[in-house]
Amino acid sequence: MNQWIFLLVILTGIILFILIISLPRKKNERVASIEGIDDPEVAKAFEKMTKFFPFKILRRRILSELKHYELNGSLADVGCGSGNLVIQIAIKFKDLDIIAIDLSKEILNLAIKRAAKNQLSEKIKFKIGDVDNIPLNDKSVDFIISSLSLHHWNNPKLAFNELFRVLKDDGIILIFDFRRNSRKFFYGLLTFATKIVVPDALKNINEPLGSLKAGYTAEEVKAMFTDLKVNDYEFKSYLAWMFIVIKKP
Repeated sequence: MNQWIFLLVILTGIILFILIISLPRKKNERVASIEGIDDPEVAKAFEKMTKFFPFKILRRRILSELKHYELNGSLADVGCGSGNLVIQIAIKFKDLDIIAIDLSKEILNLAIKRAAKNQLSEKIKFKIGDVDNIPLNDKSVDFIISSLSLHHWNNPKLAFNELFRVLKDDGIILIFDFRRNSRKFFYGLLTFATKIVVPDALKNINEPLGSLKAGYTAEEVKAMFTDLKVNDYEFKSYLAWMFIVIKKP
């Protein structure tokens, strides 16, 4: 009997997967999103949302991707948020020197508290800073990661130039973000979350659905790279998100 139940679960999962990937991708214009994370209530609500199971899965996916790189020296997390990911990076990669940067004082304080709780205050340096003006010296870090942040950048071309400025030669930038041309299923899922599940402070700023609508397509990012004369890059596109790997020559 247990074997039949197991097979039924597997079959149901396969059917759901086929249904999801068979739905067409959304083709809509980008709508810029500002998260308003400096609001204490929004910061608390954002922190609560990061504990939801889907976001835990996404962080595991990023950690899994990091295994493909020889991480040594220094790593900067630009747009570190409340520190969930950077804390896990610090635990997993013990020899890295880590800098965590975020524009919001409110949300960065949550990250600092999380680091203290995990006894990592000495390992991670926290800095308030904007991706347009990163508070680091030229060619000072070996690896840069930025997750679910690209869609909030006011001037992506300027931001990428800043990332290249602080990155050492032969260094790598790993960007993880939503892709706007996701399957309609994912739009439906985030619409439900925004209207029903998340705290009111996030509903009021249309998150997390607003972040998906503010995301870029791979083609749009490639157009930016053409303008910036960036040639050594790779896209890894998935159901509703993408990795962008850029190597500095």
